[in-house]
Amino acid sequence: MKRCTRCGSTNYVKAGFRKTKNDEVQKYKCKECNREFTGVEKFHQLSEEKKELIFKMYKEKGEQRKIARILGVHLRAVQHHLKKN
Repeated sequence: MKRCTRCGSTNYVKAGFRKTKNDEVQKYKCKECNREFTGVEKFHQLSEEKKELIFKMYKEKGEQRKIARILGVHLRAVQHHLKKN
């Protein structure tokens, strides 16, 4: 079952379609927070373990590129999480 990307609710209704390059994707609207989502999200969130590893490795004088390569994530993801905190 799909969940809202903001609040995690399963209380939603269909809200039309979103055109993509090759076809259309069903859109949904959350009844709790009114956010629209597709259920086919483009980005994947990092696990809490990987986020902690990013901070630990960076504190130990780790280079951002090296951290990204070792953990198998994009450099931008490492930079984003370091900038966030």
